[in-house]
Amino acid sequence: MHDVTDGDHQPASGRFGRESLERLMTFGDAVVAIAITLIVLPLVDTAMDVDSAAGFFSGHWDTLLAAALSFVVVAVTWHAHRKLFIGASGYNATIFWLEVVWLAAEVFLPVATVLDVLGDGVGRAALGTYIGDLLLIVSTMRFQGVVLERTGLVPRSRGPWWARWHVVVTWCVILVLALTFPGVGGYWMLLALVDALVVRMIGLSSARRGSDG
Repeated sequence: MHDVTDGDHQPASGRFGRESLERLMTFGDAVVAIAITLIVLPLVDTAMDVDSAAGFFSGHWDTLLAAALSFVVVAVTWHAHRKLFIGASGYNATIFWLEVVWLAAEVFLPVATVLDVLGDGVGRAALGTYIGDLLLIVSTMRFQGVVLERTGLVPRSRGPWWARWHVVVTWCVILVLALTFPGVGGYWMLLALVDALVVRMIGLSSARRGSDG
């Protein structure tokens, strides 16, 4: 294709090729690694101020929980983000700026997690910040997927629209419910697990019907 290049200068079409995409992904990996480092650093500082391992684990379980939650969420979203670009032939300026937003949300996630886990448990601000950050992460990835498909950088997905947008819709619902009924706390996020299980069952059911047909 003449409108995709791997050079250092942006082509007239505004697209960059696969080699440039790999550099962008490598940069993103480095930023995510920094985000994970930010999760660990507070634990190191805390461990230096305690007298024993038992005191550390018993007196700072909430900090450990926040760190573990951040680590899992960063790892899961990073893996989903990587899968999004498998087979992509390049990227454009829109995808680049969406990537910047996604990386900023990933770096902020450890802060949002600490605000939520170490907060009073019913605060709208802390809970809304955490869930809102997760909503920004999944929404940014979905919009990147849309741009990749519409620009022909990846093949168009088959299937109903809800199969591509259900995660974003679910997190929007979770955010509204959490802000409306903050007393439930982070348990509202279990709806994301329910959504994943329902979509999984629908997919398995559709696959069985297809094989029977």
